[in-house]
Amino acid sequence: MRYILVCADPTRWEFLQPPVLSATPPVYVVERPQLKSRIAQQGGVAVVGDLEGEAVYRRVFRSGHEPVLVAVPPSRHASVVAAIRRAAPAAPVLVLTDRRDTVPDVPGVTAIAPNLFAERVAGPELDRAATRARAERLRHHFAAADRVLIMLQDDPDPDAIASALGLRALLGKNKLVAPIATFGAITRPENRAMARILDIDVEQIKPRAVEEYDMVAMVDVQPTFFEERAFSRVDLVIDHHPEEVPASATLKDIRPTYGATATIVTEYLRAADVKVSQRLATALLYGITADTQHLERGTTKADVEAFAFLHALANHRALRRIERPELPSEAIDLLGEAIHRRHVMHGVVFAHLDATVYPELVAQFADLFLQIQGGEWAVVSGIVNGELHISVRNVGHVRAAGDVVRQAFGDLGSAGGHRAMAKAVVRLRDWRARVGEPSGEALRQVIESRFVRALRS
Repeated sequence: MRYILVCADPTRWEFLQPPVLSATPPVYVVERPQLKSRIAQQGGVAVVGDLEGEAVYRRVFRSGHEPVLVAVPPSRHASVVAAIRRAAPAAPVLVLTDRRDTVPDVPGVTAIAPNLFAERVAGPELDRAATRARAERLRHHFAAADRVLIMLQDDPDPDAIASALGLRALLGKNKLVAPIATFGAITRPENRAMARILDIDVEQIKPRAVEEYDMVAMVDVQPTFFEERAFSRVDLVIDHHPEEVPASATLKDIRPTYGATATIVTEYLRAADVKVSQRLATALLYGITADTQHLERGTTKADVEAFAFLHALANHRALRRIERPELPSEAIDLLGEAIHRRHVMHGVVFAHLDATVYPELVAQFADLFLQIQGGEWAVVSGIVNGELHISVRNVGHVRAAGDVVRQAFGDLGSAGGHRAMAKAVVRLRDWRARVGEPSGEALRQVIESRFVRALRS
């Protein structure tokens, strides 16, 4: 939208040069021909006239509804606003001042203090400048590497996959020299659909393959996740999960307050002025959507801003296809069994799937069972390829799920997560050695008793 900036002196013009109300540069109203010349030399448009006379405003208004930002000394507020009102009675007027008592109390006229103006305009620009500096540091660090490995967790989710794709775009590399990799495999149907529909290659590699790369970057995961498959060196970690122990990396950007790692990567891309393609925007948007449950869980202002930016660029038809993947009939049968076996205890909905070849169903059913009336927690477990998987969800306003799961099962295997969602994975041989035979009613009772004890502690 076209807007008008009324400026009384060169100092204020220098401060207000960037467009602050829209992406369209303003029309300046000034009193000095010299200032008009300076503005014109920098490609701006200015009109010279008496700021307290309505004639100059009649020349600049087109519809009479253009917003006006007034930056003049307090002694001139009333007369300048009055002149604007005579020329355009319906125009919204914003007066930049510390002296609210000098601003006429009439409809459509608002005063804003310079410190608030700086907070809302200059503050975000300073944050953007800091992010741009970090982005340039990342680029410089990886510039000399011929081969870069972008590493994900064993069963990468949409946030991880999208963040890896975004990091590769930020570094200006392609999939041949900077592959996205995991030691495990993508299991959940919607995650596989995301990779297929958006044509994102995620390679499954062996730990020894890491040695083939000059540098290693990790997104949405930290070195401690990989346990015995340790990396001799990690060049970069970008993540939004809390640090259980300090992440060992040359460069790291870990922000536990953010709802998604994709938000952090989006900020980098925007700050570095990287062109975000429709495919990349779709991936990043889905990453944020999946980790924040459509901005309903653990969401920050940064997540909302990244979501809004990406929403305008994404392919929403592709998103609908990703979010509604096909399920095999065997999965529906398993869901029926889980529903039949469910029970609620102390506000926790428990269900166990026994053995399944669909590891993704454990997490999916945990999401579904949280909707059961009377439950603030959902704990769903299942045996997958020699491992016990336990997925936990909660309504968000109770104890942090990651803390409870870590306390309940951390002594047996990997365990942790966020406030509203968490996961534990225990090898059956470890469960057998420390707890007992991992089968039947005894297994379910141990899961329940450990979880309830941790929840109450």
